[in-house]
Amino acid sequence: MRYAIAYVSTASTDLQEQEIDEIMAKTNEYNSGEKITGILLYNERNFFQLIEGEKKTIQNLSEKIKQDSRHKDIIKILEKTVSEPAFDGYLTDFITDTKRYNESQLKHYLHYIEVLDPESEKGIKRVIELMMA
Repeated sequence: MRYAIAYVSTASTDLQEQEIDEIMAKTNEYNSGEKITGILLYNERNFFQLIEGEKKTIQNLSEKIKQDSRHKDIIKILEKTVSEPAFDGYLTDFITDTKRYNESQLKHYLHYIEVLDPESEKGIKRVIELMMA
């Protein structure tokens, strides 16, 4: 069994594109190395992240995330044991104006969360849709 946590938060300051790219790259590298699956999206000062993995690893990472001064107003929207991972790897995406309203990209993200229970899937789906709008 794997453990999953999802949250939304707001960037503490306006991040420059280079800073966002660095966050995305470092997050992807760390999470992939720790066998953490999930997704990190950034759009207009808002982060959405869903992380899945071994329970202790995910809980420890969640505590580190809470201490990260680059964002604030963290709202946890999911924390539970999951029977199977929604993601087969770790994805990151900086949603720019050119990626907004991209139906195929939205379907790509939503495909992954179909394995979640209906209540969790509904909530996560709505957050991803809002991030892409």
